[in-house]
Amino acid sequence: MIAKAIQQFLLSPFQWMTARFRRWADQRSPRSSRVQLNQRRIYIVPTGSGFFWLSMVLVIFLVAVNYSNSLAYGLCFFMLSLFLLSILHTWRNLAGITLVARRAKAGFSGEIIDVVVECLSDRRARYSIGLGWPDTEVVMVSFQKDCEQTLAARAGRRGWFKPGRMRIESIYPLGLCRAWSWVRLDFHSLVYPVPDDRYPFPENQSADDGERSVVNSGFDDFAGFRNYQETDNPAHVYWKAYAKTGELLTKQFEQPSGRELCFSLDQVPGHHLEQQLSILTAWCLRCEQLHFTYGLMLPDHKLVPSLGADHLRRCLEVLALYHLEDNDISRIVNGIEKEQGENND
Repeated sequence: MIAKAIQQFLLSPFQWMTARFRRWADQRSPRSSRVQLNQRRIYIVPTGSGFFWLSMVLVIFLVAVNYSNSLAYGLCFFMLSLFLLSILHTWRNLAGITLVARRAKAGFSGEIIDVVVECLSDRRARYSIGLGWPDTEVVMVSFQKDCEQTLAARAGRRGWFKPGRMRIESIYPLGLCRAWSWVRLDFHSLVYPVPDDRYPFPENQSADDGERSVVNSGFDDFAGFRNYQETDNPAHVYWKAYAKTGELLTKQFEQPSGRELCFSLDQVPGHHLEQQLSILTAWCLRCEQLHFTYGLMLPDHKLVPSLGADHLRRCLEVLALYHLEDNDISRIVNGIEKEQGENND
């Protein structure tokens, strides 16, 4: 173990030191959905302006010593005390802030997604606080009470959304010192596989293999009315009849030339699991756009053919967690099967 660490240090000292620092920072600030900034998590150093300020203090001090000038001594000590006060106030601008991970939109791997972070101010006004991740835009906020901020984060690998360390910093009030902290927030959101839309649907499928012609509920041809249900799209409600009779009716549409597809890993080209999951993701998205009924036949996990935004979300969740965390994917699949059973009843 020690020999391996020495070898890594000799090959790339900078990367070795960076990795060591990240492990040390992760131990001091473990991943959590709620993080409070205290003296263990806040770091502070002079900025470029702060170093220039200190150099000027040193120059003035040397002049004061050389010429025995009391006014120069006074100016030197005033500037030094102002710098020390800046350290305290810059630190207090961050101290006590609590960051709470509220929600994050599910997205595909590599995308920039929106996340919502709540900032609890501990009943003190905060000014010019910078929030963000290193590879995204930093948002500057000021708040006097608890508030929510929408930030942009890059989705990493498929699975549970685990963004890197978020940086929170401030140079308030004078810009002489920079106080910052790294926090790791847990948003409990999913990252779907990136779609690979280069491949067509699998061909030469029989009805037993998962493809047959069906008549799906779609948006092409008008097929009559039925009684309104709470889950119906408001755009399909026949409002004219409601104005005349007071009865809610829903318009029905049919897509005569639909298809029903059921995808499995055996039908997917490619030799790597990640590439296969990306292709399955693209096929599900394409079926949803074309109003084709589709399902998934994965080892130990089966989703019966269906259509709609909820079904697409279930398919993407299963693909996102496939072969990553069995407990989580089993929980999702069990919930899907229970929901489908209730719908059938």
